[in-house]
Amino acid sequence: MNKLVFIFLLVCVGCKDEDPGLSSPEGKWAYTTPDNKIAVTFEVIKTPSGDFDIQNQTMKINGVATNAEKEVVGFTATSFEKIRINANDALAVYPFNIVFDDGKLSGDFMSITVPTATYTYPWGTTNSLADITIQRF
Repeated sequence: MNKLVFIFLLVCVGCKDEDPGLSSPEGKWAYTTPDNKIAVTFEVIKTPSGDFDIQNQTMKINGVATNAEKEVVGFTATSFEKIRINANDALAVYPFNIVFDDGKLSGDFMSITVPTATYTYPWGTTNSLADITIQRF
């Protein structure tokens, strides 16, 4: 009987499900400005060259979903120089945008800290942001 208990315990230990954690910025990310006027989502992908880019970017302006374009500069596994997402839709009327500068990914790849960012809302007004966090979802 002791052999059966030992084998059962050995099998249970071998089946332990450990979450290895995330090892890359690849995945879906979101940020909403403090005034809830601009919300963006995007997916980080790894390119064939080994760099990172974003795709499937979306933008909501005052709650209205619009098509969006992007500009990405210097995205590595640990940081990026710049991500700019702008509305590209007749619904938006104006080219609203948000620009994140000098983002740093957390060690667990669950958040990106951005020391400075700007966004346009209402049209013609540029708002500054400091020490923000983009979250993985």
